[in-house]
Amino acid sequence: MAVNYSTIEIGGSYVVEEKQTGHYVYVADTKEQARKMMKHLNLGGGFDGHTPAFVANKPNIKTN
Repeated sequence: MAVNYSTIEIGGSYVVEEKQTGHYVYVADTKEQARKMMKHLNLGGGFDGHTPAFVANKPNIKTN
């Protein structure tokens, strides 16, 4: 199983980032929510690390 997604914290939000593209594919308020989605995606619930840009989130995240 390839690990194509990781979670990072940006400006108080938790983001699931696609490693190969750098796209943010999910934004959550809690680390638990982000980790749950990351696990789902890493187990095959996404685009296997190749999410098209038009599908990826473009979150407005403050980066103090």
